[in-house]
Amino acid sequence: MNSCYYDNDEDFITIPEIPTDPGDPGYVEIKYGAEIQPIFTESCTGCHNENRNPDLREGKSYDALLPTYVTPFKSAESLLYTKLDGGHQNLAPAKIELIKAWINQGAKNN
Repeated sequence: MNSCYYDNDEDFITIPEIPTDPGDPGYVEIKYGAEIQPIFTESCTGCHNENRNPDLREGKSYDALLPTYVTPFKSAESLLYTKLDGGHQNLAPAKIELIKAWINQGAKNN
């Protein structure tokens, strides 16, 4: 008998791209404070705090990310996205897609 075992079913789910063009009917602006910072707070600040760059604690993260780790409108050129997409700390694909879309929407501090 053979069976399959998956540590995390989310790894096998295709996450749809979030629209980044304001003209797209499915476009919804991603809010840094409400959607991106909570990802950092929940998943990243245990390591990325005052002792490790970038400092992703609330109130510090945006200034720590731009311009060194994030290039607005260009996720493929942003160190933050390329590290996360490469498997850094196994962040859920849906969260990575949200960060990618936020960058491609201009990485606003909203």
